[in-house]
Amino acid sequence: MLAFAEPGWVRPVSAEALSYALVDLRRLRDRLGEEVERCRFLTPTLAAALVRCAAAQGAAATLGDAEPWASPDADLVTPRLDADAARALSLLALAAEVSPSHRAGVLEKAFEIADRTGARWSSPSAFIAVAEAAEGERRIRIARAALEVARRSDGEDAPRELVAAAGLLPEEEAQEVAAEAIARAGGAPAALVPGPRVSEASAVALERASRPLPAPQRVRVVARLLAGLPKEARARAVEEIERNWAPWCFENEAEAAAVAPYLTEPLLERALEEVPVWPVHALGERLVSLGREDEARALVLRWAGSSAGYQADALLRLGERLPPGRRPEKEVKALIEELDPEERCNLIKEHPSASVAILGAEAALRIVEDCNELSGSYVRTVALARLARALPEPMRAEAARRAVLAFEAGGADADALGDLCEAAPWMSPAEAARLLSTCLFDASGSPSLAGVFQGWASVAQLAGVLRRAGGEEAVLAAADEVTFAGRWLHTPAVS
Repeated sequence: MLAFAEPGWVRPVSAEALSYALVDLRRLRDRLGEEVERCRFLTPTLAAALVRCAAAQGAAATLGDAEPWASPDADLVTPRLDADAARALSLLALAAEVSPSHRAGVLEKAFEIADRTGARWSSPSAFIAVAEAAEGERRIRIARAALEVARRSDGEDAPRELVAAAGLLPEEEAQEVAAEAIARAGGAPAALVPGPRVSEASAVALERASRPLPAPQRVRVVARLLAGLPKEARARAVEEIERNWAPWCFENEAEAAAVAPYLTEPLLERALEEVPVWPVHALGERLVSLGREDEARALVLRWAGSSAGYQADALLRLGERLPPGRRPEKEVKALIEELDPEERCNLIKEHPSASVAILGAEAALRIVEDCNELSGSYVRTVALARLARALPEPMRAEAARRAVLAFEAGGADADALGDLCEAAPWMSPAEAARLLSTCLFDASGSPSLAGVFQGWASVAQLAGVLRRAGGEEAVLAAADEVTFAGRWLHTPAVS
């Protein structure tokens, strides 16, 4: 039956022909699902078949949207390019799951796709991701090509993408591109550094390029860069923030939270005067790091109010930072007793490591198991998946097993999938294979060829699950199919 999942067979002849193809593909995927249910370990052949069948379904959906049989002007170029970008990104994810001896070969396939079609991709971020995976002159060459794509972009992410590209270029060139990003963003810190993740090279380039900005903007940009700057540059940046500090100088909690771990004693005192604009928990953690534990406890409890849930949340956040013997175990346990089972489970979900440290591994797992949530399986599934990474090693496999069962029982909630994938190293190969089969076909949002390779429930997201299900051989077989899938929308039959 796998012969049905061939590019030359799913032809855009008519809507009726495509509907017949989809029926046959459904039969094929059911057959593959039966094979997966029987296997204890995913073979390379079966891994390749799963990816090929998913690609066939995605290609059929893409062709159905374009309806090339209805109009000679139907746009297949855009979905081809989107699929190429997605294939390259999925190959990057698969490359991370194989040994160094095979990684270069998988990466080379991604580079070849980017070299051939990247200049026409609609997403600069995809091109930048490929550049980040390259080295030496190739990295610079791909980064410059990605830069041109970013310059043509009129999306709101363009300044951030320019900053990311800057970090891949030689130092002098990087600073020029960072200055270009600042001009493009109008100096707006949130547009330049929307989150905490920025490479050291990008942070250095943007820190230097932002020096001419007015002090209020400059302080906010630097605050967002602190985590990415090298140690000496970070120390100078903190000194600059102290010199230019003004009341309420940070406009949102994200900026304040970025600064909190680096506050000097004088700056900390100023920040404490500006609570609650400053994030209470971040200030509490900084107080603990400076040995001011009692002040930290008083601060977080004062702002938690009288709610048992808020107080338990505050003490869990803070308690993990405290040394054993000084953690608020009795207080947290007493507060948790006041909560209903779903509220308790949600606390474990939000603070898995702290829950294990303060409540104990068995107690944390028992709280999650006692949760029969009315709103579905999401909270319980995610709590179990996160516990699998926080529990002592002997208990992790059991937590991962229960997470997979909760996910399946709840109808494969796509929102829980990201956390579940992180628990893949502790699943059995059979559990991982079952998860891969279910999700690659069912849990993604809008079906398309690009969606098979990148996004929710895609090959990229499930790469770690694939590795656990079938080992390196299965990952390499999947990578071959990703490369092969480039023919789906490039074959003459669908041109």
